[in-house]
Amino acid sequence: MPRLSLSLAFALLLAVSLGLKVQLGSATSFTAQYPEGEDIAALMTKHAFAVTFPEPDTDPQWFTGVRDGCVMQIANVSPQGWHRAAVEWKAGDNPVVYSAGTTLHDQQPIAGPLMRHYLRRFERYAGIDSPPLKVRAIIRTGDCPDSFIAPSELASLSD
Repeated sequence: MPRLSLSLAFALLLAVSLGLKVQLGSATSFTAQYPEGEDIAALMTKHAFAVTFPEPDTDPQWFTGVRDGCVMQIANVSPQGWHRAAVEWKAGDNPVVYSAGTTLHDQQPIAGPLMRHYLRRFERYAGIDSPPLKVRAIIRTGDCPDSFIAPSELASLSD
């Protein structure tokens, strides 16, 4: 009999533990972990790009701006680097830059953004209001001079 009560106590402890993890985990939903793209659309609109919003349920979600033969596509990408192959495939022969840490990079940096991502994630688990880390991939197609959107403004899309 003592073994049965011990098993029941363990099962109850397991159920309570799982319930708490599910409840606390709901605070770190997809939108809490990945930033919205309103700032991307606002930047493109500010610079007279015709903006097309991404299709729902796509990953990564590409905001496309068109202006005078220039097509610029910007998406939130995973700080862990999970989207690198998809970004390279989408870009084809077109140049790709990444906005991370308020700097533009030719290759997606991983170490710094990864550490900041997990620090912010831990802060959210601890109940501290911490915004999701922004790392963006930028693909330019056609004639896209820097005068359309300055590199410093593209770099400021990240944090």
